[in-house]
Amino acid sequence: MELLRGVAAIVVMLWHTLLAFRPSASGIFANGPADSLQTSLAFVLFNGLSAVYLFFVMSAFVLVKRYSGTRKMQDLLLGAAKRLPRLAGPVLLTVLASCALYRLDLYFFKQAGALSGSPWLAAFGYATPVLSPTTASFSDAFMQGAWRTFIFGDSYYDSSLWTMWFEFWGSLMTFALASFVFFLHDRSAVLSWCVVGISIILAWLVNFVLVAFPLGLSLHLLVAGKFRLNVWSRAFVVALSLALLGYGGNAVGVYRPLAVLDVDGFPVNMRQPCVAILASVMLVYAVLTIKNPPAWLSGKAAHILGDLSFPLYLVHLLVICSLGSWAFVASGSAALGAAATILASVLAALPLVAFNNWWVAALGNLFNGLRRDEAMAAEPNIGKT
Repeated sequence: MELLRGVAAIVVMLWHTLLAFRPSASGIFANGPADSLQTSLAFVLFNGLSAVYLFFVMSAFVLVKRYSGTRKMQDLLLGAAKRLPRLAGPVLLTVLASCALYRLDLYFFKQAGALSGSPWLAAFGYATPVLSPTTASFSDAFMQGAWRTFIFGDSYYDSSLWTMWFEFWGSLMTFALASFVFFLHDRSAVLSWCVVGISIILAWLVNFVLVAFPLGLSLHLLVAGKFRLNVWSRAFVVALSLALLGYGGNAVGVYRPLAVLDVDGFPVNMRQPCVAILASVMLVYAVLTIKNPPAWLSGKAAHILGDLSFPLYLVHLLVICSLGSWAFVASGSAALGAAATILASVLAALPLVAFNNWWVAALGNLFNGLRRDEAMAAEPNIGKT
C-alpha cells in the first residue's frame, strides 16, 4: 500500500507537469489523437486523475483497518474526530507557503502558460479565483487551509486541493458506514454487501466520485473471504487494472474497445472515474492478498515513498507555478522546466515529510491518550454488570 501511495503521488506530479509544459501530449489540449499520450498504455504513468481515485480507494480501506480488527466503536469515533486536524496540518502549511509565494511575486505561471500554450497553467491549475500579489491574504489562506478547503472545497491557493473535499467527506462516510458493514458481516455477509450496494447508490446520487469510498471499504469484505487469486490470475488482474488506470476517458488508440462506454445516459465525465475506481479496487485487492509480499513492495524504499506521497502531492503545483515556470520562461526549454519541477518538488516535499510525520505522531499520542482515558474510566465498572 505504501508503494502504491508513493507511485500515485508521482503520477499526479507527472500529469500536472505534462499539462503545464507539454499540454498537447495530455490529450486534453491535443490537436488530434496522434499528439496525445492517451492512445498508449504508457499513459498510466501520467494519468493523474486515475491516481487520485486510487488514493480514495486506498484511503477508505486504511481508515477503518484498526476498527476491522478491534470492533471497538471508539476507534471509529476517534478516527472521525482526528480526520480534519490530521489533513489540515500539512495542508495549512502548504496554503500559507502558496500565499507567501503570491505576496513575494514569485509565481510565473501566467508567462509560462502563454509560452507553452497551456490554459491550465496560465490559470494556476484552473483555480477560481486566480489571485495576485495584492489579493492574496494570509488570513484568507489560514481559513482556507485550516477548514474551508475540507468543508466547502476552496482550493485557489493550491488547486490540487480540490480532492480534500472528497477526502474529508468520503472519510466521514466511510467511518459511519463501517459500523453497519462490519456488524452485519459478522452475522451475514450477504446483508453487509447489500449495505455496501445501497451506500454506492447514495454516494452516486451525491457525487459519483464518492463511490470510491464504499468500494474501498468493501475491500475488507473481499479480503475476509476465502477466495484467493493464484499466481497467474493475480498477474492478469494487475496487468488489466494497470491498463484500465491508463484510460483517460477517450476511446482512442489501445483504448478504442472502451468506445462501448460511449452510450446515451452515461455522461462523458463519469466514464473515466468509473473505470479508474473499478481498476483501483482490482489492483489494491491483488496487492492486499499477496501471501508473502516481496521486499520491494513492503520494504524500506516503499515506506519512504509512502511518507513522501502526501507532501509531494501538496507542494508540486506550487513548484510548477513558481520555480518550474521561471526555469521554462528563462530558458525557453520545456524539458528544463519539467526537470526543475520534478527535482524541486521532491526537495520541497522533504521538510513537509518531517512535519507530517511529527504531526501524525503528535495527533496519535493525543488521541491514544483519550483512548487510554476511556479505558481507565471504564475499569471501576468492570464486574458490576
